[in-house]
Amino acid sequence: MKSKPTEDFIYTELYNAILERRLPPETKLGENLLAEHYGVSRTIIRQVLMRLSHDRLVKLEPNRGAFVATLSLAEAKQIYEAWRLTEAAIVRDVTKTITKKQIAVLQALVAEERLACEQQDLPWLTRLSAQFHLQLADLCTNKYLGRFLKELVPQTSLAFFYEVRNMPICTKDEHSEILDYIASGDVEAAVAAAMRHLDGIEAGLNARAALNQTASLVDILKAKTPSLF
Repeated sequence: MKSKPTEDFIYTELYNAILERRLPPETKLGENLLAEHYGVSRTIIRQVLMRLSHDRLVKLEPNRGAFVATLSLAEAKQIYEAWRLTEAAIVRDVTKTITKKQIAVLQALVAEERLACEQQDLPWLTRLSAQFHLQLADLCTNKYLGRFLKELVPQTSLAFFYEVRNMPICTKDEHSEILDYIASGDVEAAVAAAMRHLDGIEAGLNARAALNQTASLVDILKAKTPSLF
């Protein structure tokens, strides 16, 4: 008999679907629909949605239900400003402490990014791209900085103001450039490369893109990408 999915499993699936930009802002996350899809109680779904609201990825509206959160252009720019400041400190820290084994793990991740880019697998590319920064955060010896960045990065998935196809990671191997400077121990060059990378992404935050979501919530969740681990 197949066991029912756990709360953590459902949370991770919805979290990844938002991170990969498969569930755009304002998507309604109906409790009944999700409970039926996963074969669990509405109580479990309610707990999942509450956790996602604490992550600021879902908004809960009285008498209306749960929706994927949205950001104004001003809010998105504030997030990128905070990201730049935090990332600079993390890159400085990591460049001084990173090991050859940790470099190899990041190189493998970047290689997978390039493959996803070549295959135009945009959801997978989006998650891998975010994972590069999250893994740098994990390596930071200042765990407060790392924890803050890990809370911040997923929110950038809500900044639906630019076409994912035009992300700098798809036109230039910027993560490799950052990693090469980190591996060489060149702190200032690594920070400068990281700032150019984030500046390029923020420069794409222009007018809100048209979100033509034709697939249903259930169909989107069925078309999930594989786990990173």
